[in-house]
Amino acid sequence: MPEQTEKLLHFTEEVVRNAAQQSEQMKKELEEQRAAALAEAKIEAKDAARSYYDKEAARIRAESGREVSRHLMDSKRQIYLRRKEITQEVFEQVCERIRTFTGTPDYYDHMVQMLRRAMEQLPGAQAVTVQLRGEDMSFAPKLSAALAPVKVECQEGSFSLGGFILQCSQLGLRVDCSFDNRLDELAGHFAESFGLSLSDDLDEM
Repeated sequence: MPEQTEKLLHFTEEVVRNAAQQSEQMKKELEEQRAAALAEAKIEAKDAARSYYDKEAARIRAESGREVSRHLMDSKRQIYLRRKEITQEVFEQVCERIRTFTGTPDYYDHMVQMLRRAMEQLPGAQAVTVQLRGEDMSFAPKLSAALAPVKVECQEGSFSLGGFILQCSQLGLRVDCSFDNRLDELAGHFAESFGLSLSDDLDEM
């Protein structure tokens, strides 16, 4: 009987020891799995954080760039509109001065001088046509006499500010000395010099 009891105790101790070893092994394996899972979670969290940061940084840069572009475009538009206003004011003043000048006696003398200089561009012309605005048709006889012996035919032109258009069908040449044309040329040069363009862009609108 004592022998059986001793065997039973020995068996029990062996079972307990094996159970303890298995428990320790399982605990070790679980700890390793937990550590591995934690390490993987940290890597995933770091990758997610980096991805979020990169996306947010890109979004902020894009929004900032768009905002800067909007401000630049608004500034360009305001500058363009102001320059356009100034240009319009300048040309209204020029037109007013031209209208005042064409009402003075000096205007006719100026027309004769311009007409003689224009004739220098038509060497050998024997007959010419001079277009005048309606208000200046009264100058026709005097202008014709000023160009003698060249035969002069005066016609009413479609421009309105003053000056004349000289044409020689014999030579196939035309000299536009109308104030309207001069003002158009000045407007183009003025716009170019003044930077009246939104292409930088608004394509610069």
